[in-house]
Amino acid sequence: MCRRNTSDELIRRFLDDYHVNLLSMPGRRVQCGSVYIKEGKRLTAPGLLSEIIEAELTLPSPFAEDDLSDLSGTWSDSVSLSVGIKLLSNFLTALGLGGLLDKLQASAMETNARNMAFRFKKVSRESLSPAGLGTALIGHHFRVGHPWVKDGNQYFAVASVLRSASISIQGRDRQDTAVGLGAGLATVADVDAKVEVKEEDDHALTYRGRDPLAIAVELYELRWDSGRQELVFQTPRGPLHILGLQEDEPPDPVFVGDNEDAFIEAEEPSS
Repeated sequence: MCRRNTSDELIRRFLDDYHVNLLSMPGRRVQCGSVYIKEGKRLTAPGLLSEIIEAELTLPSPFAEDDLSDLSGTWSDSVSLSVGIKLLSNFLTALGLGGLLDKLQASAMETNARNMAFRFKKVSRESLSPAGLGTALIGHHFRVGHPWVKDGNQYFAVASVLRSASISIQGRDRQDTAVGLGAGLATVADVDAKVEVKEEDDHALTYRGRDPLAIAVELYELRWDSGRQELVFQTPRGPLHILGLQEDEPPDPVFVGDNEDAFIEAEEPSS
């Protein structure tokens, strides 16, 4: 959908400033202390780290930030209509309005738009420090006998989650000038109370749900060091031992999208 070497200003802020993987399918259930498990190329829906870790795991309370102003309201570069509509469709699906992709595509093709830009309003974050996560994991190990704990799997713990309750889209013509998207896209979701649709002064359409959705996650890979009999953070520089981990020497967050993609494909289970 978008590679990690993109020059897009909005995507670069997510990647460079917050070191997060963008979620192709926004989520409701993912939280600090969730875990994604990668089996081959498959990335599972998020579960709880405590479900695959022994002994009982107690994590610190996440730090909450209500509005990340450098992300909130920033437009992406223009993307193709198909990519823009897919992002919108996934967001609406996560809000409970599935099955709209064909209708959205048909409405977009009736306009003068040839590309789209997108933005999120009021992006919030809850986060755990890597040191806090590491401290909580001291003395713990993967749960023996758990069906997802097996050789070859990779485990990615969620340390921070970025959320937004709304996504805006803006049509762009061949000269990259903002153009109206017409009544079709403005009314596609107005029959459902789950989503409010608002036409903005800059030709944008904003779709807002009742609750914020997870749009990006900061991930750390966990591995079991059989020699030292302890969990470690796996980093591009090699394993980083949890015991003695300092706040000013954090492990590197990891990006797990296939083919250097900035977005990861990990659908959440239905509510």
